[in-house]
Amino acid sequence: MSFISGTVVKKILLNGLTILVNPVTNIPKVSMELWYHVGSRDEKSGEKGLAHLIEHMIFKGTAKLSESDINMITHKLSGSTNAFTMHDATGYTFQFPSQHWKEGLNLLSDCMRNAHFNEQMLNSELKAVIQELKMYRDSYIHTVIDELFEAMYHDHPYHYPIIGFKQDLWNLKRDTLFNFYKKHYIPNNAVLTVVGDVTPEEVFEYAEKMFGGIASDLEYKKEEFYHSHDLISKQITIHRDVQQPVVVLAADLPGAKSKNHFTYDVLSWILGAGRDSRLTKKLVDDLQLVTSFETFFYDLQDATPFFIYFEPKDIHDIPKIKEIINEEIKAIIDKGLTQKELTRAIKKMKTSRYSMLESQGKRVHEISQAYLHTGDENFVFNYFENAPSDVEQNIKELLAGYFLPSMMHLGQVLPLTEQDKGQWVLLQERSDTEDAKILDGRVRHTDIEPARHAHSVSAQPPKEFHFSRPQKTTLKNGIKLFVHNNKTVPKIDILVSLKAKSYYDPADKEGLYAIVCDMLLEGTKNYPGTKLSEKLEEYGMSFSAQPGILTLSLLSEDLEKGLELLHEILTEVVINEEALLKIKEQACTDLKFYWDSPKDFSDQLVRNAIYKNHPYSMHPYGTIQSVKCITKKDVETFYKTHFVPQGTRISVVGDLQNYSISELLEKYIGVWQGVEVKDVSFPDLTPEVSKHVAYPINRDQVVVVFAKDSINRLDSDYDKLMLFEQIFSGGSMSSRLFQLRERSGLFYTITGSLTHYADEQPGIFMVKTIVSLNRLEEAKKVILETMQTVVDTLTEQELEEAKHLVINSQVNNFAANKRIGYCFLAIDQFNFPEDYFDTRAQHIHAITLDEVKNAARKIIDCKKLVTFEIGRVQEQLG
Repeated sequence: MSFISGTVVKKILLNGLTILVNPVTNIPKVSMELWYHVGSRDEKSGEKGLAHLIEHMIFKGTAKLSESDINMITHKLSGSTNAFTMHDATGYTFQFPSQHWKEGLNLLSDCMRNAHFNEQMLNSELKAVIQELKMYRDSYIHTVIDELFEAMYHDHPYHYPIIGFKQDLWNLKRDTLFNFYKKHYIPNNAVLTVVGDVTPEEVFEYAEKMFGGIASDLEYKKEEFYHSHDLISKQITIHRDVQQPVVVLAADLPGAKSKNHFTYDVLSWILGAGRDSRLTKKLVDDLQLVTSFETFFYDLQDATPFFIYFEPKDIHDIPKIKEIINEEIKAIIDKGLTQKELTRAIKKMKTSRYSMLESQGKRVHEISQAYLHTGDENFVFNYFENAPSDVEQNIKELLAGYFLPSMMHLGQVLPLTEQDKGQWVLLQERSDTEDAKILDGRVRHTDIEPARHAHSVSAQPPKEFHFSRPQKTTLKNGIKLFVHNNKTVPKIDILVSLKAKSYYDPADKEGLYAIVCDMLLEGTKNYPGTKLSEKLEEYGMSFSAQPGILTLSLLSEDLEKGLELLHEILTEVVINEEALLKIKEQACTDLKFYWDSPKDFSDQLVRNAIYKNHPYSMHPYGTIQSVKCITKKDVETFYKTHFVPQGTRISVVGDLQNYSISELLEKYIGVWQGVEVKDVSFPDLTPEVSKHVAYPINRDQVVVVFAKDSINRLDSDYDKLMLFEQIFSGGSMSSRLFQLRERSGLFYTITGSLTHYADEQPGIFMVKTIVSLNRLEEAKKVILETMQTVVDTLTEQELEEAKHLVINSQVNNFAANKRIGYCFLAIDQFNFPEDYFDTRAQHIHAITLDEVKNAARKIIDCKKLVTFEIGRVQEQLG
């Protein structure tokens, strides 16, 4: 069945529940989402944040299910679950292997009317939500967009943040939450969408059984809200402890009810999405006033905020940049668009949407949201067929009506002045004190409820699945080629794996490889300057390059052109001095942005400590100092000596039925020649002694990381640690680390890995969380206690469930072209047998509990951990 045909089947039950089914049979998996047409826009005064809090609380027990049941059932059946709150809707998601899909409907139907919102559980979850609120406050782009919403929608509920206000959450009572839930969580205010290895008939039949008896509310009516447009331009400035300022311009457009999504999509690609968009070319390439530029929009029911985002080189240039943007918009209004621009936009939209449709999770979400806004269940599949007849005229009218300078709003995040820094610390301390005072009074006095129903649920054997194997060829120049014909979307993905990885950077030129990658689209012999990127985007192609791996996504019809351009990139790049200067400036800006994000740069601090002088300690993008030292000769030499066929492997996956792929690759890639790439010598890692590293930066929360050296991918303990990881920290809400969050509300998020970065060289054991400063020591204590006790308390049941999860999740590697391609490359890289995936279940089942415990004990040693704290802490380097 084609991924792109209109295959959504709809049924509305007598109680008003709408059911949408889209059969997709490429892997034995089913994804479902239940959307309620209620979000933050439906909250009254004193209710701010209720819709979001219900999303957190709804899986914490019903009359039938205990607090633990939903998470345990989902984990036991190798599924996953999540939830989200938007301005217009709240949604609940489940993904299961297809033999277990019905359990998702069992859980969703029970939660529709029977959630009980226990006060004790509410106490701990409120603390987690406050941590989430603080986490978002440390995301300054998120903060400035929230402030723009407040300014733009002063007369509409979009004015208020989805997560709500602390003062409303502090004082929240269980009955207020319960009444909001009972009012809005009804079948005639909901849409259930099921995508995957099912038939419409079986979904309709089972949905009728599970939801059909739930009564509708015939008196329920959605409140309509009016939003007026005006000649008002507002400015928001947030001052924070950052190195790199950011600016967001916002236009207030008609909402999804206007059915302008296609026009907005084209406009975004015209203005700022992609290298060849008008404003990106002008501001990044031609005038070089900004180092990053993009456009995007939020698809809301009553309004559509359209954002123009950029990172200026100099904050004094912001007025000039705004003026240039306004001039370019006026030029489109006066002179229109070129056919080339429109063709490029449509091609890019097709490639992007086909990539989205490869993912069940993204597909089910897009179908649900589009139906909620348009009432058309096949909107996603008929997107291009239903495009407006005159997109150019629509865009001109849109720009003339809503993008006038007098109607555009501006938000910016600027660095703190020295005078502001003391005041900012004072405000943060005051906020911490207020939170502690209120939340210390909301203590959970009960343990987590044990499962009541999960024990009666049994896992079933997975459906038979034939794992794809590639056609393998070796080109004349020695390149290994892995090919697979996957006809699910009319798209092809090419992955080029080079022998040289990021650790091939010279010691004094960290980031050189990344700079070379960025230079690949800055001109070649036959496509000088921006001509190469223009040609790629003209055909809707997406090219990306990172040290060691290049990827090219394109429509199936354009394969030969794509290979011609790939040949140019691999063999004919010309290094231009001016372009190199631009790329280096962009790299320095990206590094500033990176070091403004503690959650991101904490990984580099860990690498520095664990890998020390090992090549893996190098930052792939270098430092500002090392980037500035890179010369044209450095780039030219590295390109000639490391972008070579020796050791290169290429994977081609997609709709190849009309091509002789080996002949085409031989024609365009087989002629590629180069020198031999030397092997890198890796020293043995020196085990780290226990120490504490504190890195001061002014943020609301503290990032905490525990880390230690681990094993490599080929170690005999790898699969044992992978099973242990599922129990200890895996994505399941039943993991030991997530249970800490459930009991205490100490943190909103906590992650962990036993083999982070592991490949031929050893990886890292790492646990990471984000916590308020005033709860830092408490959080560290409970995490360490869990590490100390987890191995000895592992159970056979936990191991069995972890095995089922790993075995059932194997099919996810074959859901999309790129994932399939990466699998082929990995099997070759580690010299795994061709039947690796076919025999993996048998191998996993043979692992014993004692083997898992022994493997984990070797890694989890609290006496040898390096502890990192990043935030408002005193500097300490261990």
